[in-house]
Amino acid sequence: MRKLYPFILILALVMIVIVGIVSSQEKKGPRISIVEPNFNFGFAPEGTFMVHEYIIRNIGDESLDIKRVRTTCGCTSAPVKKMHLEPGEETTITVIFNSTRYFHKTSKAAIISSNDPTRPSEKVTFIADMDTVKPRSIAPVPRKIVLGRGDNFKKNAKIIIKNISDEPLTLEVIDYYKEYLNEPQLSLVDFPAGETAEVTVSIRDDVPSGEIVRSSFTVAAMNKDGKEITRITIPVVGGGK
Repeated sequence: MRKLYPFILILALVMIVIVGIVSSQEKKGPRISIVEPNFNFGFAPEGTFMVHEYIIRNIGDESLDIKRVRTTCGCTSAPVKKMHLEPGEETTITVIFNSTRYFHKTSKAAIISSNDPTRPSEKVTFIADMDTVKPRSIAPVPRKIVLGRGDNFKKNAKIIIKNISDEPLTLEVIDYYKEYLNEPQLSLVDFPAGETAEVTVSIRDDVPSGEIVRSSFTVAAMNKDGKEITRITIPVVGGGK
């Protein structure tokens, strides 16, 4: 058995070297990496906009160029903040979904083409459910926030979320569009069946006056075991002349 020790040690060293070589080769050149490429808006209203940002990173050792982004539906746009990324840099793709004439669950995607030779075409996806008949555990009132426009534009608003289940729930804001919104504030985190929680939403101070706001935030409800049982997205729209 002792005679095998040198052989096992040499084999282990060889494997370490091979893994290191493969790892270095994987990062040679431009390499695209998408942080959390899939998102679920949960239940959402028909006829308005939902927004989510995806983070894209260049984990390679050469410049990454995003050549093109195309969506799988005319109902969705996907602007990119930065098309050229140096090694270690990141940017965001903002998916904006127009739910007009959608009354059911749907899934869409944005296809990202880049100069990464190993992954020249990547995608981000999302799910949204506009079905008002399906059972859920929480309900927002109203289902979307309209901020008005022109002289009637307001930067602050509140909605009520009601626990319509038969069990106590915990609420959490899991996503919001930071380009326009401050983090939405919940008046209650834990609330019993039949109770309501208030959500305060405000537009960032640096958003120019008169700019059209298309935004949203997503709230998840967890049961006593911490398992997510429902999520909803509340659109926040307004602005303009």
